[in-house]
Amino acid sequence: MPKLSLCIPVEPGHILPAYLVTELLKNAASDLEIILSCFGDAVHRDGQLSAIAESDPRLRILPPAPEGLSAAELWVGTVRAAEGDWISLVYPEDMIEPDLPDLLAYLEVEHPEADALGWSAFQIAADAPRNIKSNIPVPVLHNVSEFDKRPMLEAFFHWKGAARVPRMPFGLYHGAIKRSLLDGIIGACGELSWLTLVPQYEWAARVLLFSNCLLFSNRPLSAMHERRFETRPVPSAIKNFPLHSGVGLTAAIAEVQARVLMELGSEWTGFGEDFARACLYDCALDHSPEGFKAKSEAYRRALSSMPGGAALANGFHPPYSALPPEDRRRGLHGMALMVDRFIGNAVTAQQFYSVVNSMMTPVKLMTSPAERASA
Repeated sequence: MPKLSLCIPVEPGHILPAYLVTELLKNAASDLEIILSCFGDAVHRDGQLSAIAESDPRLRILPPAPEGLSAAELWVGTVRAAEGDWISLVYPEDMIEPDLPDLLAYLEVEHPEADALGWSAFQIAADAPRNIKSNIPVPVLHNVSEFDKRPMLEAFFHWKGAARVPRMPFGLYHGAIKRSLLDGIIGACGELSWLTLVPQYEWAARVLLFSNCLLFSNRPLSAMHERRFETRPVPSAIKNFPLHSGVGLTAAIAEVQARVLMELGSEWTGFGEDFARACLYDCALDHSPEGFKAKSEAYRRALSSMPGGAALANGFHPPYSALPPEDRRRGLHGMALMVDRFIGNAVTAQQFYSVVNSMMTPVKLMTSPAERASA
C-alpha cells in the first residue's frame, strides 16, 4: 500500500499531465501512486503516458469515465480507486511536492492522530498581465503544527477574515487526507452530496467537519494553476436558494456550505457582513464593465433574498477597476518573502514551483532527526 495516492482528474479543457507525472515519478523510491481519470480515451491514447504506465506500475490509468458524470462525481470515482494511506488531488497544470510521501510518513510518527494536512498553495494565473507588477509571498517558516478546528470552522462557514473565498487551507484539493477520513466522508454522502461546480470547496467543507486532527505546513507544498471561474446558471439543489454558481464563485461556495450543513441536519440562517465583503471582492475582481455590472446586480439580488440580507444588499456597492491593482513590494515582510510574480521568468504554476522550490527548506530537512529534536 503506497503512502500517498495522488489523483489527477483530466477534465475537458485541461491538458494531459505528462510533465506532472514525469516529475513526480523521477524518484524511483518515492512511495506514491498516481491515478489518472478522464472522460473519453484521451489519456489512454497518449503515447507518453501509456508508455510510463507500462514501465512504472505507480501510474494507474482508470477506464474512461461515463460522459454524463459531473466533475464532482469524477473526483469521487477517482478517489474511490485510491489505495494509499493518504489521498490528495490536483489538476494536470498544477504542481505538488514530489517528496510529500516522505513528509506524510514523518507526520504519522510525530502526529499519529492527524488525518488532514493543509498548506497554502501558490496560486498562479498563467494569463496574468506582465505589465502590472505583482508579487507572491513565499513563507520563510517551514514547521508543521496542529491547528485548532474551531477557528477554522468560523473562518470557513462564517467567512471570518475572508477575501473572495474563505481562508481555509484544508481539503482534498491541494491538501492531503488520511484514508480513514476519506472513508468517513464517502460513507456520509447523501442525496444532496456533490451537486456542485466547485467540488474542491465541498471537499473542504466535509474535511473540516469530519476531520479528527488538522495539521498545517507553513512551507507551501504545491502550486495551483488558477483558472477563471465561469458562472453557469445552474440553480441550487436547495429550493429557492438565492446563491449559486450563476451568481459568482463566492455564491457557489456559499451554496456548498448551506447544502452540506442542511444534509447533516443543520439549518441555514443566512450569512453576515463578512460574507457580503467577500461578495464585494468577487465583483471587484471582474475588470470588464459589463461583467462587473451584471455580477454586482446578481449579488445584490441574491443578498436581498437571503434571510436578514436586506440591509446587506442596501449597503452593497462594489468598487470597479478596469485593471488589477499593482503591488511592487519585494523582500521580507513579516514571515514572508515577497517575490516577483514572474520570478525566473516563470509563467505557469509548474514553472513557478520549480523556481521557488529551490528557495524553500527541502522536505528532507523537515523530516530530519534535527528537525524532530527542535520541534
